[in-house]
Amino acid sequence: MVKRPYLRTDDRRRQLLEATSRLLARNGLLGITMVAVAAEAGVSRRLVYDHFTDLTSLFEAFFEDRANRSLVAIDRAILTGEGPASGVAGSYAELLAMPIEDQQAIRLLVAGPGLPALESVRARFREHIEQRWLPRLPVADTEMARALLWTLVSGVLGLAELVERGDLSKTAALELAKSLAMSMPAALAAASAELETASSAPSSAASSAARRLNTST
Repeated sequence: MVKRPYLRTDDRRRQLLEATSRLLARNGLLGITMVAVAAEAGVSRRLVYDHFTDLTSLFEAFFEDRANRSLVAIDRAILTGEGPASGVAGSYAELLAMPIEDQQAIRLLVAGPGLPALESVRARFREHIEQRWLPRLPVADTEMARALLWTLVSGVLGLAELVERGDLSKTAALELAKSLAMSMPAALAAASAELETASSAPSSAASSAARRLNTST
């Protein structure tokens, strides 16, 4: 019997998370089980359970790890970019540079199924993105900015999926992401103006009615 090489706890966890990543890329989320991870990593199932109590804890650790990787890259792009458009383009370039399996994990984290194992990680991921991006968007209404931000994120991730499938080149996808990012400030400003107009309409109508009433009396 071949003896497994000794690995420190952190290194062993990393080995198991990388095995999980390969399974995700090859078989999708449903293809990840404790038995499959053990086989992929070449270890016993008991060893997997020594590090993760169940599949939920494995998912949480895996998606937390991938989220942290992407957030480091996003923060780097924001800090080096000049304005929202440049930051979005830089973030997308960082996304395309990630391994395919990491891109898949981020797509699942943003728009995947509502698995309980993903919810806490997803909430922290969204909070981090919003803290970094919302103050940089040229729109006063926070809810409108949040909705448009996640629409943009979903669009950018969709471009990455087209690249993965071979339907779009990385160069073309990056140019599309830049165009999308450059149009974002104008779209946000227009949406904000429409929102302000709609919200002020009832009060304007009430003022007109009051003036008519005063005139008639």
